[in-house]
Amino acid sequence: MISISPIRLHWIRDDGVDTPNDLCAHSPIHFEIGGKTLMSVDDGDFTVSAAAIYLLRSLEADHVLDSNVHENLFPCCGHSMYDIGEADVQIVGCPNGTNFDVVHAGDIVELRSSDLGVFRLSSSEWKSAVKSFSDEVQNFYEASKPKEPSDEVASKGFAKMLAEWKRRRQNAE
Repeated sequence: MISISPIRLHWIRDDGVDTPNDLCAHSPIHFEIGGKTLMSVDDGDFTVSAAAIYLLRSLEADHVLDSNVHENLFPCCGHSMYDIGEADVQIVGCPNGTNFDVVHAGDIVELRSSDLGVFRLSSSEWKSAVKSFSDEVQNFYEASKPKEPSDEVASKGFAKMLAEWKRRRQNAE
């Protein structure tokens, strides 16, 4: 059994105020596999909007040190989004976060952590957990005020992120 859940979704201010120009959702994360906790509230906040994108990318591609979907699957920061003319958005933040290798082998997905070991689960379990996480974050956006990027670059980057999110989420069906 696997569970990946944002615990307390909020915008960066974390005071209950929904600031329209804040484009990134944040939350502590509870991540558990087979009763073993991989991430908890004690690990702090992560940029879960970027994490949702990276996790969805991991459904289609391995995420390992030499060929990753991003430096950290669960980034501390993911505050800048850029449309660089490719199908996927480029999200830039700080180098901090929590990472796991995600390796596909047929119908098995291995999650590897140098600290916690290797976890094997079916592709369908991984896909279900990623879709659930992504949907929780997406629902937070939908319940929030419309986002208002600060300029044209931010607007294009945010639109690219939303388009990739929608495309990858549809592909996960």
